[in-house]
Amino acid sequence: EKIQFGDTATFIQQSSDGVLRIDGEATVDINASTAVTVSNDLKLDSDAAVLGFGVDNDVTLTHVADTGLLLNSTMALQFNDASQFIQGSSATVLSIGATDEIDLTATDIDVNGTMSVSGTLTTAAITTTGTHTVTGQSSIDLVTIKDNTIASYASNADLQISANGSGKVAVEGISFFGTTLS
Repeated sequence: EKIQFGDTATFIQQSSDGVLRIDGEATVDINASTAVTVSNDLKLDSDAAVLGFGVDNDVTLTHVADTGLLLNSTMALQFNDASQFIQGSSATVLSIGATDEIDLTATDIDVNGTMSVSGTLTTAAITTTGTHTVTGQSSIDLVTIKDNTIASYASNADLQISANGSGKVAVEGISFFGTTLS
């Protein structure tokens, strides 16, 4: 049996054993003075279902069929407080922010694209392949090239160039104060 309101499209019914069905032709409005509690799973059985938050639904979370969830506009997913967030700050930029530190922990972190570091980059070791261009100043304590070493261990110290084993260090085209040695 149904308890019907208005027309036949708006009703409450026990559709099967243990199932309560509430149908509204356009909208079902549930209004509680403190909270609406769902004691188990809440399922939105619609592709493109939208959860709206706030009096004017200014923040929404939309189901994108077979893909995931979409947070609207440039809204942020925040953690702890507003200083820790993930945000699509524009159509082409994903911002990840934190007050002090972002900790990425993995066996391998793959960065595809150009990386710009505006602060200090500190690493335990760097292994690189390919061609590298350094623009500006670079501070390096020790360079090892196929087990051969170029090193200077302190400011104003001697520059040491060492060949591994019985190898030799060959230097060509050195210029001292405008005079080229050969």
